Amino acid sequence: MKEIYRVKKVYDGVSHSLKIFPNGYLIALIVGTVKGNGAGFCKIFERLLRGIWTPGAIEILQPSFPTKACIAASVIFVLDKKTDFISAPHSLLYFGIVVFFVYFKISSILLGIHDPFAPFENIFCALFMGGLADAITRAFGSKPPGDPKKDGDGKKKE
Repeated sequence: MKEIYRVKKVYDGVSHSLKIFPNGYLIALIVGTVKGNGAGFCKIFERLLRGIWTPGAIEILQPSFPTKACIAASVIFVLDKKTDFISAPHSLLYFGIVVFFVYFKISSILLGIHDPFAPFENIFCALFMGGLADAITRAFGSKPPGDPKKDGDGKKKE
């Protein structure tokens, strides 16, 4: 039930912000995400007020699965409302997003899959953030990876 309500909040946030700012796609994306996962963003201020604020707990820097899913749902709802990229009926699209949220909540509980976006993030990072280039450099580079204090012969430098 919580995931169905989360999708409703994301949709309400996107549609309400697009009524106020008709061409504000980024605003609609942000409002839909914050309305869908408000607890994750309020946690920062709650910890600050209690005096146990840690910089590593900021939701924007290390987003949890509900935040990533709310961003994806917000993007889909904005594309549905403002463009012709998605030709499916709105009710089918809404149902598909609800099924996505519920399925991954159940798989998180039963199967232990905590972030289904992780394989896509790993591929993206390997291709666009230098991971692939670093791997190729290590594989075909002049020096084999290893101890920087050793020569290529395996002897220690002095």
